[in-house]
Amino acid sequence: EYVPRVAPARLPVHRHRARVVALTRLADDVMQVRLALIGERPLRYRAGQYINVLLDNGEKRSFSFATAPHAGGDIELQIRLVPGGRFTTHVFNGMQVGEVLEFEGPLGSFFLREDSDKPMIFVAGATGFAPVKSMLEHAFHAGVRRDMVLYWGVRSKKDLYLADLPQRWEAEHPNFRFVPVLSAPRAEDRWHGRTGLVHEAILADYPDLSGHQLYACGSVQMVEAAHPAFAAQGLAQDDCFSDAFKL
Repeated sequence: EYVPRVAPARLPVHRHRARVVALTRLADDVMQVRLALIGERPLRYRAGQYINVLLDNGEKRSFSFATAPHAGGDIELQIRLVPGGRFTTHVFNGMQVGEVLEFEGPLGSFFLREDSDKPMIFVAGATGFAPVKSMLEHAFHAGVRRDMVLYWGVRSKKDLYLADLPQRWEAEHPNFRFVPVLSAPRAEDRWHGRTGLVHEAILADYPDLSGHQLYACGSVQMVEAAHPAFAAQGLAQDDCFSDAFKL
């Protein structure tokens, strides 16, 4: 259990209604959905948290905020198509601008801890980039001076659906570095960067993790494989934060 120096105030969880105001396909299987709250002020949340979209049969689907809290206005979600998935199939094949959704939030304890001076490592698998984007944009806005590095692991180059954004952050912020990692690059990618599993790239670059904080967001398999490996190289339990996406 993480024990912060100053416990952050718990943000209230409420039920909200929002209208779909934009749909942008970022990749073959990733849709950017922008939501505008109906009759409410901008939602208060912490960078890295998520919402539960409420379906008409009582089921829930969880998606992380991709927007930073200071941005206000629309809420951005990055939704990956799950083969056979009831809601994600609708997002890709049936959802229209103007559609109204209900959701609850904000939820989750995966958010940026600002009570440390340790350098931060972010590891994102696929659409695990969404909450990491929120946290990094919040850190830049807040003037965080700690060193930060993002390792984004995907299968092939086409899956780096917003690669120009962390590349721009790297150019604008001297304390930030971006390391994309492809697990299965295609011949047409002409890839000369890092390959393999994303957490193994971190292990190779940081044989001693004892002086770092690490934020990991991706599939359950990625998080479960990464956590014990990071601990074996010195990462303290209180400095490891994770959010696993379950399909």
